[in-house]
Amino acid sequence: MEDDNSVSKVLTNDSLLGEIIPRLHCPTCYVRAALASKRWLCNASTQATICSFRTQQSPHLLGIYVLCDFFSRPEFVPLPDASMPELKPALLHGKFGFEDLDTFALRVWGCRNGRVLYGFGPSFELPLGPAVQTPLRCHGETRAVLPRLPYTICSPHAMLLPNDDDDDSSCYRVDIEQRDRMVYAKVYVLRAGSWSIHCSASADLAGSLVHILQTTMLMRGTIYMFTTARYILALDLTTTKFSTIDLPEGMQFEYSTNLAPCQGDDSTLYLFHVSGDELTVWLRRMNDHSIGDGSSAGEWILRDTISLLETCGHLAEQGWDLEDRCEDFVSVVGVGDNAEFVFLELEQTGVIVYMHLKSRKVKKVYQRHPYNDFSIRVLPFMMVWPVVLPEL
Repeated sequence: MEDDNSVSKVLTNDSLLGEIIPRLHCPTCYVRAALASKRWLCNASTQATICSFRTQQSPHLLGIYVLCDFFSRPEFVPLPDASMPELKPALLHGKFGFEDLDTFALRVWGCRNGRVLYGFGPSFELPLGPAVQTPLRCHGETRAVLPRLPYTICSPHAMLLPNDDDDDSSCYRVDIEQRDRMVYAKVYVLRAGSWSIHCSASADLAGSLVHILQTTMLMRGTIYMFTTARYILALDLTTTKFSTIDLPEGMQFEYSTNLAPCQGDDSTLYLFHVSGDELTVWLRRMNDHSIGDGSSAGEWILRDTISLLETCGHLAEQGWDLEDRCEDFVSVVGVGDNAEFVFLELEQTGVIVYMHLKSRKVKKVYQRHPYNDFSIRVLPFMMVWPVVLPEL
């Protein structure tokens, strides 16, 4: 009887439960513990408990969204991992597609932490604003339409999901305007169902006129925007100041998909670069840079150099002419956090391949339609642990 009382004191103590539940190593056990009672669900659903558990569980690639401009419906392609049988129920019961939407003018802005942010093209008069889809939500509606921004009718430069667990916002919107050498940015934030202006900033871009690309990324309170010049524009949301980050020595913007960024842990910025038949991966620790004078310190470090002819040579039987060494025969169309993997399109065949950087494992995951000549992007959808728990 004394042992039973001791167990009861532990299992009904919120402080102790908050220490025990994050230490469960199996995601299935975590979910079962959350469903044991309302008390346990409350403890398992706190942001601190979820963050503590996720630090011990690496996310797994569940599938990809294949996007072709505004001219075709985004397509979800499942990529089951045979070594992770627990992922199969998620693929069977998740609601990933957009088949119920009667328009093709749909743009997926990003995927993060089990959520998909999307919107509609500016040329289509639709009653819907931006929306967030949560494909793996256990119960209730998987789609939430967000309020429209009341301040502007122009098309956003970027819509971004927060990447920081401490950020309580739903999403950010970035508007960019360029006048000669000047660039103006206005950032809006959606928090608690209401839009507000987060910050405004401007900068004088030295040299010739620079075009700011759609490639935009939010990492640890800083927005990174790629340009056609040899630098990246960084906007610090705390100081509301711009800075510039030079590309690695000798690297050039050649076409829209020969450069691709991805974020890493500890504010590490990764950069993929394709030139000819070579793929290089660079990293730079962004918490070491200062922006007091508008320029950034720190150094780019070359992490990987990969021969695409060697790693993708087995695809030659699908019609890829290895002797044709045109500069843009390979495009970077998608990347994974921490430069874990990359998606490449082989331009001659329209084949999209997945490459795991550490193992150099390469496999075909998608075939472009032969009559589709629009640019393609791939957004990975990661299975994060734990899954979205039922609402209290």
